[in-house]
Amino acid sequence: MQREPLDGPSGQAGRIRLVKRATLLAFSLAALAASADRLGWVADALTAFGARPTSSAQNPARAGADCAYLNSPQDFKGVQARHRVAVSETTESFSGRIGKRETAALLAADAIPRRNLIDTLIFDKMEAAGVQSAPLSSDEEFLRRIYLDLTGRIPAADVATSFLSNKDPQKRDKLADQLIASPEFVDKWTLFYGDLFKNTSSSINVRRYVNGREAFYKFIKDSIAADKSYAQMAGEMITAKGDSFVNGAANFLIGGRVQMGPIQDTYDAQAVLTATTFLGLSSMDCLFCHDGAGHLGTINLWASKATRAEAWGMAAFFARTGNNSPTLYAPYTVTDFTRGEYGLDTDYGNRQPRTPINGKFTVEPKYMFNGGGVVNAGEDRRQALARHLTADPQFARAAVNYIWEELMVEALVSPSTNFDLARLDPNGQLPAGWAPQPANPELLQALADEFSKKNFSLRHVVGLIVKSSAYQLSSSYPGQWRVEYVPYYARRFVRRLKAEELHDSIIMATSLPPTTTYRENGKGVTVLGYPLVNDDTRKKMRDVTWAVQLPEPLEPSQHTEARDFLNTFQRGDRDLSRRSSEFSVPQILAMMNSPFVFNGTQQAGIVDNVPNMPEIPSAVRRLLEDTKLTNEQIVTRLYLNTLSRLPGQAEMDKLTPYFSSLGRKAATETIQWVLLNKVDFLFNY
Repeated sequence: MQREPLDGPSGQAGRIRLVKRATLLAFSLAALAASADRLGWVADALTAFGARPTSSAQNPARAGADCAYLNSPQDFKGVQARHRVAVSETTESFSGRIGKRETAALLAADAIPRRNLIDTLIFDKMEAAGVQSAPLSSDEEFLRRIYLDLTGRIPAADVATSFLSNKDPQKRDKLADQLIASPEFVDKWTLFYGDLFKNTSSSINVRRYVNGREAFYKFIKDSIAADKSYAQMAGEMITAKGDSFVNGAANFLIGGRVQMGPIQDTYDAQAVLTATTFLGLSSMDCLFCHDGAGHLGTINLWASKATRAEAWGMAAFFARTGNNSPTLYAPYTVTDFTRGEYGLDTDYGNRQPRTPINGKFTVEPKYMFNGGGVVNAGEDRRQALARHLTADPQFARAAVNYIWEELMVEALVSPSTNFDLARLDPNGQLPAGWAPQPANPELLQALADEFSKKNFSLRHVVGLIVKSSAYQLSSSYPGQWRVEYVPYYARRFVRRLKAEELHDSIIMATSLPPTTTYRENGKGVTVLGYPLVNDDTRKKMRDVTWAVQLPEPLEPSQHTEARDFLNTFQRGDRDLSRRSSEFSVPQILAMMNSPFVFNGTQQAGIVDNVPNMPEIPSAVRRLLEDTKLTNEQIVTRLYLNTLSRLPGQAEMDKLTPYFSSLGRKAATETIQWVLLNKVDFLFNY
């Protein structure tokens, strides 16, 4: 990305060579192409996957005068079942295309080691149902998986070599502890919570500006770095006051501002934002327009019995909160007033008219979950809301469900923002036609209890999950797989790498970081990575090297090519567009033709244009400069760099002849390019 052109200033010769490379693969490597399907190489392997499952977290429906559910019930019904089918088909399709893996046979659930409470509840349920388990993952699978899940990038080749040769039976737990304590863990999970909290400099309703976004980003990152209690984080965001450029937590509620309507629309939006983010209850958005009865009766049992008046009680917690409309590039100031009520006196805006209830024109704040709750004498309303919300068992359930989904692909409750509070108790009496919602209700509650007991520690819950046998199962299922096994977590489910993970893993594989040339003070400046520039002063604020460190999807604003590459892999915008793992033709073309990918595969790939910085050669360049390496050693190093494993003998036998037919340089470059386009590079499995 803005690296040195392959040939000359225009790069024209490089583009010609790119076409030649594609032709070379199509014709000269006929035997390689014939085996591509068995080895899992794209591009045809990519297209075969079709539509992929998206993250189950969904944007709340934008309710207006019409009911979103009645207008489009198919968007709401059967979402969980469709997601399970998509996850199942993706994993099966991947396993069929990666080629034969050396995996053990299926195991009886009682043969899987119980390493913690997760395993007890997962495998006991499988055993009772007579469902067999996939075998445990290989060290190669585990190493790559945990690096991607905890740091957002693949491991370095020397790390892979060391781990794979290590005979310590505790090496997996030790690696988990090491990664959880790493700065890269902080970066990865700051990105995760930036998505959840919708941190942006600009969205359809709100402009926080870069200074507000940076303050919010710092709040999130500092909180993750300190392993701050998630309950404390939530409380600080709900109760925050002051300058949004200074107090990063204040930027959360600013995201609930609604333009052009009565102030009650903003109170409603802030209540929806809070309930959806921290309780997983996106159905709240529907309740601010109408009672649940007659609308939600077929999709959410709890919401079908909830009323609009109860929802207004939640919004009333914000009725004494003010935030100014700032001038250009100025911060918001969040304040609390001593007076102010939620009035039932509107007939315009984004919601249905608000009319008095039994002659009463205002609504008192009342927490509508967990038995209810009110504001104590002398207590700030938002402090009361934070107190009730973080003490609600649903707060912990929603939090661990998000984490479980990130690490295990399929949430315990899916979609993860569509909890049905009436269907969480596995022993509860439900009307005919309804069943408990969680895939494993006992596990969901046990994780929530553990999270609460350990002071709402993200690191503790992540460690508990990744050290479990359930997390460490293979994605290969050497037997007859059925979609009905999905809620048992009888195998590892695969997912395409997120845009940022793919970007950063390409850097790790090729050893070639991006550079950016931009203008500052009227001069061209070249830096390693991506500069983040203030939208007001146009001055650089800081640099980032890894995409996982970018504070929002509008970045890198100074590098269009990099931004377009990331957006091609559907990272969303944290506003109207959700992050997605779907495949598309542009993604295939980007992996085949993007200079970001292609330059890293070339001997000519080098970063040598950053002032006061030593040259950084591509991995291919370094391998070709070492004339003592054998062809087999080059292939081995490329596999370790890119796939975090050694090549199989069949792979080695197919690849080494190309050093004779193509020559050492062309073979090395081509193999690197092919490995980057291999499905087991593009997927976390």
